[in-house]
Amino acid sequence: MSLSSDLTAFIQTSTGDFDSLALRLFAYQYTHNLPYQRFCNGRGQTPATVTRWQEIPAAPAAAFKRFPLTCVPESACVKVFHSSGTTSSETSRHFMSAKALELYKASLKEGYAHAIPKCEAGIMALMPSPDEAPHSSLSFMLEALGATFATPKTLQILRHPTCYFGTAFAWVNFFDADPNTHLVLPEGSVVIETGGFKGRSREVEKSELYELFTERLGVSPTHCYSEYGMSELASQFYSQGVDGPKLAPPWLKTRILDPVTGTDTAPGQLGLLAHYDLANYNSVLAIQTEDMGIWDERGGFQLLGRAPGAVLRGCSLLAE
Repeated sequence: MSLSSDLTAFIQTSTGDFDSLALRLFAYQYTHNLPYQRFCNGRGQTPATVTRWQEIPAAPAAAFKRFPLTCVPESACVKVFHSSGTTSSETSRHFMSAKALELYKASLKEGYAHAIPKCEAGIMALMPSPDEAPHSSLSFMLEALGATFATPKTLQILRHPTCYFGTAFAWVNFFDADPNTHLVLPEGSVVIETGGFKGRSREVEKSELYELFTERLGVSPTHCYSEYGMSELASQFYSQGVDGPKLAPPWLKTRILDPVTGTDTAPGQLGLLAHYDLANYNSVLAIQTEDMGIWDERGGFQLLGRAPGAVLRGCSLLAE
């Protein structure tokens, strides 16, 4: 079988050897992604020397702003996702070949099904549609999941259990639009927010937002989730409740690194998140983010915001 077929099989069945697949994907990307190849050569880490997935060089997320990190010519890519809402003139670009886009679809569907209880009426998305935001990976993801798109004014409360998916800013705007409205969503409904609690809009703490989900929508904390993703990644993390850890599907692994030494942090030590995503087929599977986190004893990690000096960005700002 081909590499892309093996990766798809791993995503769909959650069985296989992450380490061997990661090394195969690294070798493919080193050979065909020339900016990444130069980065690896500069660090002295190549397929000839790397023996474990943890040794694969993690490209800085900022590199997606400066270089076309693609294994095929840009003209051969069928989709390009951009980061949104940045205060900088530069945006990250994630080039998707046809094979990469198919892996992305497999990853987002399997990851969502793995993390979120099935809702009878599907998904209602409180965010721009792909027609309005053609370069948004989040909008593409929700369309692939079969979502119906809405605005704070057109959001429908359905009679059957539904997953209501929106950015944090979109939820704040929804609640602010009519402070006196109190709804009771059908039992079994789920609310998902995608982060972004600070920015140019009114600031709302996560705990306050989740209280609003219960008070204004009648959704218990156990049915409130958070999704964490990046335009540079093809997979997502989900957490349950106000303080639940971010959990990944089996094809996505994370390291938390000391920002000074670059080594793995000890339990309880704050560090920078580095993600290794087998669904990142056409770009780079290993990404060093500007996000800070800490391991959670329940599994997964706690996301603790951006590193000092990191540029503000995120799909949540697009909704504002």
